[in-house]
Amino acid sequence: MRRIVRGLIAGSGALAIAAGGSACTDEGGDSPSSGSATTGSVSGPDDRLTVVSAGPVQAWDPQRITQRQVAGFASRTWMRTLTAYAPATSVSAQRRLEGDLATDTGTASKDARTWTFTLRKGATWQDGSPVTCADVQYGVARSFDADIPSSGYALTFLDIPKKKDGTSTYAGPLAKGGTSKASRKLIEEAVECRGERKVVFHLDEAVGNFDEVVSLPEFAPYKESREGDDAVHDAFSSGPYKLQEAWTPSTGGTWVRNPEWSRASDPLRTPGPATILHKEGVEAKDAVETIIDGEDGGRTLALDPVPSVLGPAIDEAGDRVQTVQVDGQLVDYLAVNTRSTALRSTAVRRALAEATDRGAYTEAWGASSGTPTWSLLGAALPSRHETVLDRGPSGDTATARRRLTTAKVDTPVRITVAYRGGGTMDDAMKALESGWEEAGFDVTLKPLGEDYFAEIGTRDVAREYDVLWANWGPDVPSASTVLPPLFDDRINLGDDTVGRDYGQFVDTEVTAAMDKAAATRDREDRAKRWAAIDTDLLEDGVYIPLRQSRLTYAAGSEVTSLIGNPIYGGVPEIGAVGVAR
Repeated sequence: MRRIVRGLIAGSGALAIAAGGSACTDEGGDSPSSGSATTGSVSGPDDRLTVVSAGPVQAWDPQRITQRQVAGFASRTWMRTLTAYAPATSVSAQRRLEGDLATDTGTASKDARTWTFTLRKGATWQDGSPVTCADVQYGVARSFDADIPSSGYALTFLDIPKKKDGTSTYAGPLAKGGTSKASRKLIEEAVECRGERKVVFHLDEAVGNFDEVVSLPEFAPYKESREGDDAVHDAFSSGPYKLQEAWTPSTGGTWVRNPEWSRASDPLRTPGPATILHKEGVEAKDAVETIIDGEDGGRTLALDPVPSVLGPAIDEAGDRVQTVQVDGQLVDYLAVNTRSTALRSTAVRRALAEATDRGAYTEAWGASSGTPTWSLLGAALPSRHETVLDRGPSGDTATARRRLTTAKVDTPVRITVAYRGGGTMDDAMKALESGWEEAGFDVTLKPLGEDYFAEIGTRDVAREYDVLWANWGPDVPSASTVLPPLFDDRINLGDDTVGRDYGQFVDTEVTAAMDKAAATRDREDRAKRWAAIDTDLLEDGVYIPLRQSRLTYAAGSEVTSLIGNPIYGGVPEIGAVGVAR
C-alpha cells in the first residue's frame, strides 16, 4: 500500500454529521424479504416522486463525485459502473457486490494484479451509442487530471509510474501533452481494451478487492465527446433515468425515463417513478413542512437527514409523515498518540479506552444522532466483529483503575486531548472527562478551531497532544478503506505531516498484515483478516471508538418502500422507492 494523494470519499471524515435521528438497520439474512428490493409504485404518466435537499450537489461528473451519498443517488438513477451494490432490504444483501456494466464482478489473476471485466451487451448511453471499453478507459484517465478532484484509487493502484513525491507521471488527457503518444501509452497499458467489451486493469500491487474499488464513480465510463465547460453537472446517462433538461446548480432538475436504457442490459435496477423532480435549496425544516403541508407532500422524500429538533413536528403530523432510520457513514473515534510519554504503555492506553463513557458522549450529541460503538468497522462492513472493549456504553472505570495500578504508573496520568471545538462537541468531550478522571487520569481538554483537521495533520501540532478526536467512514464496505488510511504509517507519515495517522502509529507487523489482507481474494478470508487487524489495534489501545452516526429520513405518506442503505453512507435507497397510485 502506498500514499493515496487525493482526498477519499471517506475524507468526509473532516466533517461532523450533527443532524440525524435514531437508526435501525435490518440485519436479516438472504430470504426473499431481505434480498433485492422492489418498489410498490405503478408506472404511469402521473407517477412522480419529488426529492428535496439543501444541496448543492457538487458534481454529477462521475470522476468528480467524492461524496458517498451523491454516489448512492447517481448509481440508482443514471450512472452505471463496472460493479455495484444492489438495492436490497437488509444490510447483508445490500453489501453484496454484483456486476453492473460488467457481466460479473471480474476475474483476477492469481497474484490479484490483473483484473478483467467484460461489458454487457446492449449497454448504451442516452443517445443510443454503446458503452465501450474506450469509454471506461477515458473515464479512468480523466481521474488523473489535476483539476478533477477524484478519489485517487486509480492513481494509487494502476501500474503507471509515479514521481518521487507520489504524483503520477501520467497527467490525464486534459493536461498539456496528455494526448501525446507517450501519455496515451501509459493509460492504454494500464487500462487495456481488448475489443469494445473487454477491459483489463493492470495494477502495480495485489488488490484482492479491486472488484469493489471499480464500483466507485471514479471508474465509471465517460463519453469523451461530452467533455466541455459544463462537464461538472453533465449527467450523461447510461442508466434508467436521464435529466429532462440541464441541471441547474442550487435549483435542481427533473429526472425522466431514459428510453435508450433496457432491462435486458441492466438486471440490477428496477425503475420506480416515471419522473423524479429533484429540488435543491430546500433546508431540512422547509423539507419537513413541505412533506406535512405541501401540495405534493405525500409524494415527497427529503434527501437530507432530519435534525432531532424537528422530531416533535413529525410526531404531531401523525401518518402524514413516515421515517426511516439508518447507520450513517461516519464513526467518531479518538486517536491515541503512541509516542506520548503518558500513553506509551499499552496498559495505560487500554485503561483509557476502558474508562471511556461512550454512552455519555453519544447522549451529549443527542441519543437519536448515533449509538455507542466499540470499533471503526461498523455494521455495513463484512469484517464487523466483537471487540475487547465492549463493557457497556458507560465504560468500566473500576477495571481501568485496576489496570493502572497493575501497570505501576504514577497517578493521576496527565493527558491533553485535542478536539474540534464549538457547540455540541464541547459538551460531548466534557462528558468523557469525568469517567477518565475517575479512573485515574488528569485531563486537559483542548478545543481547536475550524481548520482542525489541517492543524492536527501536521507533525508539530499532532505531537503536542496525547489524544486527538477524529472521525472517518468507508468508501466501500471494506475495512481496506478504513484501517490503512488511518493506521498505515507508509501512506501517512512524512517529514512534516502525519496524514490521517494522528496517533503516529508505526508497526511493521500490522502493516505486513494489512498487505496480506489487501491482497486476499476470498471475501470471507479477507474479512477475517481485517477483523483480526482491528482486534490487535484495539487490544493495543491504538484508537478508541466512540459513536456510530445514525440518521433519520422523512417522506410523505404516499412514498413506498422507504428503506435506508448504509452501504452508500446512510441514505434512502432510491432503487427501492416508489409512489402509491
